[in-house]
Amino acid sequence: MESWLERAAPLAALCQQCGECAAVCPSQKHGGLRPAELMARAAVGACRPESENALWLCARCMSCSERCPSDADPGEVIALLREEAAGRGNVPSYLLDEANRFVRTGLCFPRTGMTRKMRKELGLPDGEIDERSLDECAELVRRTELGRFVHE
Repeated sequence: MESWLERAAPLAALCQQCGECAAVCPSQKHGGLRPAELMARAAVGACRPESENALWLCARCMSCSERCPSDADPGEVIALLREEAAGRGNVPSYLLDEANRFVRTGLCFPRTGMTRKMRKELGLPDGEIDERSLDECAELVRRTELGRFVHE
């Protein structure tokens, strides 16, 4: 199996450092991830997924990849780095909380009085998840390996 670097470096090496990705990146606009800088480091293997916390600031909007004139696909490089980071235990606690909540309830967000009230005002059902749907969620977790990060 190829390492993250073997998969990411060829894409990152295509990057011409033109800045098109940076111009459309919502994360960079707010002081977060800097896609062009990340691509330059990924191209030479200088990224450390176990400590690259800015990876988790990416909105995954893929605007960077759509705008890239050299098909370097920064969004895919970020996804590969995130996958490696998660495998090494670098996952923000809020994402782990969401994963655990999904396994338990079928929802990624907490059911609060406010969410129930808003659903009622919008004429939506309460949002209770039935047992069959929870079983389907458990199967999704099993098949997608989300279970590696979930502690039941």
